[in-house]
Amino acid sequence: MTMPRSPMMPPRLVLEAVHARDRAAPRGASRGSLAGLNLALGAGVFAILGAPEDGTLALSEVIAGARAPLHGRVLVEGQSPARSPLLRARMGALAAEPSLPDARSVEACVALSRKARGEPTTRAGDVLDPFGLGHLARREPRSLSFAEARAVELALALTTPSPLLVALHEPLSDVALNLLGLVRERIRELALGGACVVVTTSSPADARALGDRVLVLHKGIVLGEADAAEPLPGGEPALVAWVRPADDPSERSPVRVLARLLADRPEVRAVAWSEAAGPYAQAAELRLSGEDLDTCALALTDAAVEAGVVIEAVAPASPGIVQVRAAAEALLTFRRAAGLAQRPPVALPAARSARVPGAVAPVAPEVIQAAPSEAPAAEAPPVTNDVAEKPDDPGEPRGGE
Repeated sequence: MTMPRSPMMPPRLVLEAVHARDRAAPRGASRGSLAGLNLALGAGVFAILGAPEDGTLALSEVIAGARAPLHGRVLVEGQSPARSPLLRARMGALAAEPSLPDARSVEACVALSRKARGEPTTRAGDVLDPFGLGHLARREPRSLSFAEARAVELALALTTPSPLLVALHEPLSDVALNLLGLVRERIRELALGGACVVVTTSSPADARALGDRVLVLHKGIVLGEADAAEPLPGGEPALVAWVRPADDPSERSPVRVLARLLADRPEVRAVAWSEAAGPYAQAAELRLSGEDLDTCALALTDAAVEAGVVIEAVAPASPGIVQVRAAAEALLTFRRAAGLAQRPPVALPAARSARVPGAVAPVAPEVIQAAPSEAPAAEAPPVTNDVAEKPDDPGEPRGGE
């Protein structure tokens, strides 16, 4: 059933030809920068996927108001977050490095933060307890670990009252929280309430788990965007299955039997497997890819039944950041070769998320700026040591002994 779409909402966050640098490298040097970035985002959850060298840190800083851009404008509801403390009071932020207010306890830090953003109560328990952080309330901020301090700041960001914008850098990494499902749920609630939630991350899996839309940031520019359910650049739909080892060590490896059968299936493009070495039998990992995940899953089920192999778990696989950056590098090279760097590129479609109506897609930059010099992306490492491509003639798929 097709859900009715609401009228397009005005963008919450606008970036106009923004040039910016972070100061994350030693001695205040820059790790990454933005090169004339144009963007317009409405309500929804937007995952910006890229490495720090691509400018994710610089982007998270300028949209949170921690730093003004070198050139261009960053506007949240028409105002500059770097120049408006009142605006920042309606914004939540999780930075790469924690910076809790100076206070005698975590409880006092939370109280100060809530007072600064104009809340009627300064109770720390309302912020900490829902995320299982109440045991940190009496601790001194200096005694917290890096991950604990980030967890407190994440809780503060996710409890911002009626936020216009929430900017989160790596919210599922280096955070001492056991309730990550609650984090995802709270992010979704904020977006449904009309907030623009921007997640910057170098994890393709986190980007797809949190975002309604995934935008690939490469060398300071957004090369493209897609629905979180679609395959990311650098990888096609793939599944990872964990296969139970043979009960008798003298028996043939179940994962190899399964790989042979899958290599003969027309809907499966490639199969790869790996077996853990050691004195104790462990589940082997098998990866298969094709044009469609559903048909791959059916092929896997049929082959497992035919071979009598037990599959302990199955999960979709995402390409790593190295593969995504390599694919983005190839796309950028193609654009330059085609002369697209000297003319306005085709604007990205104004797509709305099916889960959060009214989410505005990014606006393509008027001119793609020349990328700063950087070493080429490293070649993507193989997923496994044993790879079985579909052979021209029937037979045993290739694999390491």
